[in-house]
Amino acid sequence: MSIQATPLNLFKANAELQLRIAQLMRENGHRWLAAVQQVSAEGVSETGAALEGLLRAEDWQSLASLPAEAFWRRFENRMSDAKSLSDIAVKNQEAFANGLQQALEAWQKAVADALRADAAPNLPSLPLQDVFKQWLAAWTPAPQEPAPAGARKAAEK
Repeated sequence: MSIQATPLNLFKANAELQLRIAQLMRENGHRWLAAVQQVSAEGVSETGAALEGLLRAEDWQSLASLPAEAFWRRFENRMSDAKSLSDIAVKNQEAFANGLQQALEAWQKAVADALRADAAPNLPSLPLQDVFKQWLAAWTPAPQEPAPAGARKAAEK
């Protein structure tokens, strides 16, 4: 490979990295949009059910009891929604971080290959791999170790 091809190969590596990051951003946006659409659809169906309950009320007494019932039902649903959204947030962030790690590793390899083609001396190794492994470790749940046999027996008693 000639010295004149190196700038072109570096440009291509950078363009590929930008393209991959843009794809990751788009995919992440689509995941969030799907989550918001799901929550919105559930809210619309809850509102429809509440209005149907109002229409089914036979007397003032049953009509007066509807707000209290609706409050507790919605409270329980919102607690479930909050947990679901936090799970979605962690999964989305983890998928984005994994994709970004792969994109940066591919870019780093492409840059190193372009420079090696010109026999550039003393190229650094791939240091980003360790950094991303540490970064992703914070987003990956730790595996749960089984409790010792003695602790299980004590808990059962």
